[in-house]
Amino acid sequence: MKKIFAATLGAALSAAAQAETSVTLYGLMDTGVSYSRITGDYTDPKTGVTSGSGMSRLGATTGTTAGSRWGLRGKEDLGDGLYVVFQLESGFDSRNGSSLQENRLFGREATVGLGSAEWGEFRFGRQYNVGTRYFSGMLGSSFGGGFNQLNTGAGLGFSSSYYPRYDNLLVYETPSMGGLRAAIGYSSNINDLKSSQTGYATADNTRAITAGLRYDNGPVNAFVTYDQLNASNKLSPAETSATPRSYVIGGSYDFEVFKLALAYNRVTDGWFAGKKLPNNASVGAFTGTPSYAFSKGFRSNSYFIGLSAPLGGGSSLFASWQRADANNKKLTGGDSASNTYSLGYNYSLSKRTDVYAIASHTSNWAFVDGIKATEVGVGLRHRF
Repeated sequence: MKKIFAATLGAALSAAAQAETSVTLYGLMDTGVSYSRITGDYTDPKTGVTSGSGMSRLGATTGTTAGSRWGLRGKEDLGDGLYVVFQLESGFDSRNGSSLQENRLFGREATVGLGSAEWGEFRFGRQYNVGTRYFSGMLGSSFGGGFNQLNTGAGLGFSSSYYPRYDNLLVYETPSMGGLRAAIGYSSNINDLKSSQTGYATADNTRAITAGLRYDNGPVNAFVTYDQLNASNKLSPAETSATPRSYVIGGSYDFEVFKLALAYNRVTDGWFAGKKLPNNASVGAFTGTPSYAFSKGFRSNSYFIGLSAPLGGGSSLFASWQRADANNKKLTGGDSASNTYSLGYNYSLSKRTDVYAIASHTSNWAFVDGIKATEVGVGLRHRF
């Protein structure tokens, strides 16, 4: 009898322990084929070299609508309303299996946090800034999740909302109070891998402040965010004199038959993340992976309109327009207003698998008059 009781008690305790702690393995793969073309000539003002005319490419793509990734996330109940959460997320190129985010093992996210339903949550580690979280939250799943990347990433506006991640970022977010919540964060060094911006002294590192206020209740979602970078003392004098700041205000309303999103962004003294041209083509300062830039006196105003509509039968349509208007040629050699038009179609094969088609066209890319970038493609996205 005692043995039976002990076995029953042990099983009960084991079940309770499992109920208090959960760990989930998850992932997403996005692979497709696209055709991209760049037209127009760009002449580098420093070297006099002209490039960019008539380049085109047809080939495989990865992460067109959502970056391919795998990860682990978990939560432990500590009792009295307290809990611990963690998330480890690794980005990869689904065409060849290589790691992304500067070859980091968990480059997309690596955080641990402590929270409570009563007083909110702290998270520390490599993670998105508040501007990205609140902007993408405005669009929500009705925009196809990863179509946020298509809507915001093809142009150069809303740089503080184009998925910048900061290393060493501590974020505190309040609990929801009738749909209203606030968040604030600080990073003592936004990128540990950049030796030119990393040192022992506090001022030898490029630091960041990120904050926001969000209201999400029923069909209404509205937010305002602020981001700031403080340049490392190890950068050039021209760069250290600049303090990039970004102000974003936006909102969306779900009319059920369609969802409308609007946003405005003001950036001064630089940018927070830039979108490379299709297939790594280069125009001025905009090349390679998204990066940060410091330029005293640079300013841009950006505008965004997005629309999503369910078509029935598991299909949806997405469209957006984005305009970025720079005030001078400090960064790219051009100051023409850039306009990006994007269109996407999504069809769900199941709860975890969908196919998509996208098209995007940008005029005056990188603010350079006459540079045009066009991309059309199809792909398959699977979540596990």
